Amino acid sequence: MAETILEADGLRVVFFHRGDRFAHRVEVRDSATDDGASGGWATALESVEGDDADAWPASPPFQQLHVEQRATGAIVFLVGMAGKSHWSAAVEASADRRSVVFDAAVRYQQAPSRLGSEYRRPAAGAGRVVVEPCGAAAPWPVVDGRQMTSDGPFAPPPATVAWKYRIAIAGEDS
Repeated sequence: MAETILEADGLRVVFFHRGDRFAHRVEVRDSATDDGASGGWATALESVEGDDADAWPASPPFQQLHVEQRATGAIVFLVGMAGKSHWSAAVEASADRRSVVFDAAVRYQQAPSRLGSEYRRPAAGAGRVVVEPCGAAAPWPVVDGRQMTSDGPFAPPPATVAWKYRIAIAGEDS
């Protein structure tokens, strides 16, 4: 399957198939060259994925992806399963096109050990983007192992937990 790209101003999310699921990377546009030509794209974050043996993977295990075009722009919808849990997300560029917003959820039938979305920064992209929670929703994302996730306590099953966060170029206001 080809990559699916969701683009904002100077920032994009590239969804690609890895194993049994969709992973994603966040890229930022490199600075223009001396001759004024637009730069290429550099990876700033990459999702940390699990595999088909993980009941509670580091990031939601999305096996299906659908893109819907709306008047406000494209929205990427994702769904998947791990263990006895169902995961979903909607990803879209913010209204001002300066960030990308992830709205994720999981419906679980067994108590989770942890929930969230996890990213690693390649050395070249370190510091280029920020990941921020939207509102008080938890769990928050993890970036390079730093706290922005939830290890509980969680409501007794069956229950649903949702989290929402935005990724933006560092130094830009939301």
